[in-house]
Amino acid sequence: MTHGGTARIARLAPVLVILGVLLPGCVADGEVAPTASGTPHEIKPAPGRTIEATPPASVPGLDGHRIAVLVPDDSAASATLLSATRAVASANGAEVREFSADAAGEDPVGAALAQALDTRPDLIVGLGEGAVDVLGFESAQRLDQQFLVVGAQLPEPTDNVTAVTWVGATSRGSAAGSDGALDDASITADRGEDALEAGLASIQDGTTGVVLHLG
Repeated sequence: MTHGGTARIARLAPVLVILGVLLPGCVADGEVAPTASGTPHEIKPAPGRTIEATPPASVPGLDGHRIAVLVPDDSAASATLLSATRAVASANGAEVREFSADAAGEDPVGAALAQALDTRPDLIVGLGEGAVDVLGFESAQRLDQQFLVVGAQLPEPTDNVTAVTWVGATSRGSAAGSDGALDDASITADRGEDALEAGLASIQDGTTGVVLHLG
C-alpha cells in the first residue's frame, strides 16, 4: 500500500463488521468462529482464521480510495462480482480501475495483476476463484500491498490478504479443496455487494489476513 493509502486508512471510520471471538486452540477448515461478545476493537483475530461477519450499512471514508480490480476471466460469476464492485465503489466515492485477463496471453491473470500492481493502488480486489492461484503466490511477495479476495479464499493467506466467502463460494483455487460444494448460482449482485462492504470495512479497521464468512 502506498504511503498516502496508509495515511487515509488510519483516518477512516471504525469497522462496522461484527467479528467473532476465537475460541482457544485451532479452528478447523470450514469452521466459523462464534460471534463476538466484546467490541471489535478489543478483538483482533489471528491471521488465517475464519470468522463470522455482517455487512455494514455503509462504508464511509472511501473518497479518493484507489481500488484496482483483478478480473480473471469473462465468466458470469466474474461479471456479477465486477458489477458489485463498481456499485460499492461508486456509492462510497472510491476510484476503480479494472484489469482484465487476456485469454490469449501465456499467463493472462498474472499479466493483469502485474498491470494492477504497477498503478500502486490502495487495494487490489481479486474476483472469485479464478484470481486465487496467482494471488496465492504474488501476495506473499508484496506484503506492503493490501489485497481483498471476494467469493473465494487463499489456501495460506498472509497478513495482507483478506477474503470474504459464503456458502457456495469458498474455493481455495487449484491447490486445495473448498469448504463444501461450489455453486455459481450463489454469486449474486447483492451477495457481492455485501462481501465488498464487509471486506473493505475489515481492512479499514486493520483486521486483515482473515477469512470473513457471510452467513
